[in-house]
Amino acid sequence: MTGANQSVYAQNEKGSGMGNMSWGVNSAHGTLKSVLMHRPGTEIDVVTNENKAVFNFDGPVDRETFQAEYDVMISAFDDHGVEPVFLADVLRDDEDSLNFIKHRPNMTYTRDLAAVFRTGAVLMGPHLLGRWGDQDIVGRALKRLGIPILGSIDCPSFLEGGGVTMIGDDTVVASICDRANQSGTRDLRNLVLGENAKYFLEVPLPPGHIHIDGLYMTMAEDLAICHSPALNILPCRLFEAGKVEPRHIMFNEFLALRSMNIIEIDEQEMRGGHLNLVVTVENRKSVGFESAVRLVNEMAILGWEVSTFPSDTLFKGNGGAHCMTMPLHVI
Repeated sequence: MTGANQSVYAQNEKGSGMGNMSWGVNSAHGTLKSVLMHRPGTEIDVVTNENKAVFNFDGPVDRETFQAEYDVMISAFDDHGVEPVFLADVLRDDEDSLNFIKHRPNMTYTRDLAAVFRTGAVLMGPHLLGRWGDQDIVGRALKRLGIPILGSIDCPSFLEGGGVTMIGDDTVVASICDRANQSGTRDLRNLVLGENAKYFLEVPLPPGHIHIDGLYMTMAEDLAICHSPALNILPCRLFEAGKVEPRHIMFNEFLALRSMNIIEIDEQEMRGGHLNLVVTVENRKSVGFESAVRLVNEMAILGWEVSTFPSDTLFKGNGGAHCMTMPLHVI
């Protein structure tokens, strides 16, 4: 495992620097030091009953309630020692970006727009029409933060960050699903296999699932949360750096090879986003929905502290803490 990269926030034209930061993501289960986030603003008002499908919202939301629930989540991250880096702060002198964001209610779901690895970031290629171009704004922010852009997933390839995770510190996982195609996972594999990961696991999901983070969440080196039925219908392809041909393996078989202990969730919990947690302190703490009562209790039995936040309004945007955080630095 390589050490974190040292970087400096880019200074704007007025000369006001934003300080030093470290970056680099070694795993999905390590201690989270900083995340790129976007506190929802007036762009939330763009969503109406007529256009809700364009933005994948259940319907229009009350902005003040949406923001209040979001702020409780932010407080939980603060309490766990995680530094939120806000998109609008990084781009505060970029008038074009700020004007664009005013029309983009999904910008708060930063996870889908890019993924940071050990040596840099990959900009994702959103499939949802209401998200096209959002990744370019995040790309501007990452450049200002001094994080190299390794490449991007460009049309006709599609892949979103909610469909990308890691198992251990050596395996990048990407799902083929309603929001991603094989060329999207191939493009990511070509960018990260080798220098950033020894293995790349391509996981095909049945129709009706948009991201793997709705079905699976790595919590520790040996712990994961799963809704297994949808993950074990189609064989996965496991690529290894330096080898030409992949081998085929079922997802549950791969987890067994990694000696993963599984907390299983049912259909109702899966649909309610209960596994949408973010690990904040390795093997100890995470943040998630207060509605996930059974899961929070299961985690407590294992010695975990799960700080929760209300989500009745937030979840009308069909995303949770995991969706709203793009890790910048994980150790």
